[in-house]
Amino acid sequence: MTRIFHCADIHLDSPFSLVSPKEAERRRTELRAAFTSALMFAKHQKTELFFISGDLFDCEYVTRDTKEMLVNEFMKMPECRFFISPGNHDPYNASSPYKTIDFPKNVHIFGEEKTCVHIDELGVDVYGVGFGSSVYPASPLIGYHIENPRRINILVCHGDLNNPLSPNGPITKNEIAASGFDYIALGHAHKPSGVLCENGVYYAYPGCIEGRGFDETGYKGALHGIVEKGKVDLDLRIFSKRRYEIVKIDIDGTAGKIQALEHIRSQIRSYTDNTALRIILTGRVSEGFLIAPNEIGRGMEFPYYIEIKDQTTVESVFSELEKSSTLKGVFYRNMNEYMERMAPASEEYYTALQALKYGLCALEDRSVIDFGGGVE
Repeated sequence: MTRIFHCADIHLDSPFSLVSPKEAERRRTELRAAFTSALMFAKHQKTELFFISGDLFDCEYVTRDTKEMLVNEFMKMPECRFFISPGNHDPYNASSPYKTIDFPKNVHIFGEEKTCVHIDELGVDVYGVGFGSSVYPASPLIGYHIENPRRINILVCHGDLNNPLSPNGPITKNEIAASGFDYIALGHAHKPSGVLCENGVYYAYPGCIEGRGFDETGYKGALHGIVEKGKVDLDLRIFSKRRYEIVKIDIDGTAGKIQALEHIRSQIRSYTDNTALRIILTGRVSEGFLIAPNEIGRGMEFPYYIEIKDQTTVESVFSELEKSSTLKGVFYRNMNEYMERMAPASEEYYTALQALKYGLCALEDRSVIDFGGGVE
């Protein structure tokens, strides 16, 4: 039996280019903090083998501070063996940070050749391979020979499961089943898979350790537990400092903007200041009815970032504008004619619908500042 820690897709020094420079720097700091928290946990749990299954870095953005942080943290755990399998975002090539960092002796980086490291004191053989470039069209699972089936045999690699045309190490379940490993520590998928099994071969994606956008929702972390012959017992531990979440709220039937705001606040009470929240509004609203993110609320009891996607539709009262000779009526008819050429559920349609609401608000001399963006 051996005690392991398995993480992947850390993406240290990720640029966070979709937010402000100040927010991006804060998120990079929180990302490093999430990883150091994971290392502290692993040390406290007396972890023997620590696996990083690719994309430890976003290579183009690696800073000296991050390199020094890694070396210092790894040196604090001399009793633990670290194994890193470079992925598509941090390939092991001529410009790789893996070749410029003077890692301590307890850290092993897998290169382009499929190799095995024997750990006799634990009765464990750790196999692995790293990406040599941003693409790896072959399977990282095939081409190994299990040298001693009586030992605990673990594979560390970056790969894309059930996507045969993937340029990022395509893997199939049949390859997993035929591999003969006791555990395969995978990386690449940013959503945790849980521990799965094919023909007695256990495998898992831990997911990323910190979400970086609304395509990576929920709390994030890594896997920790034990591996032995015929048994793998791993739990997902949360290390993310913040989370991204998406919630759909139906405001149909609310009597005006004030009641709609109250309804929205009641639906987001579980999302506090550690959350970036995208709110998708649905339902029917009256003429000129718009809600800005900064109207929902700020403070520790509210999300630190709020973004609104307005997919509400207008009520039938707008039909009166079809006969109106006012500027509002002309604007409404032109926009309606324009929108009739669009698919009703398309992004283009919702954008035009938003423009209609903005225009009608402006024609009523109502404020339209900051209705579409987020608020921090």
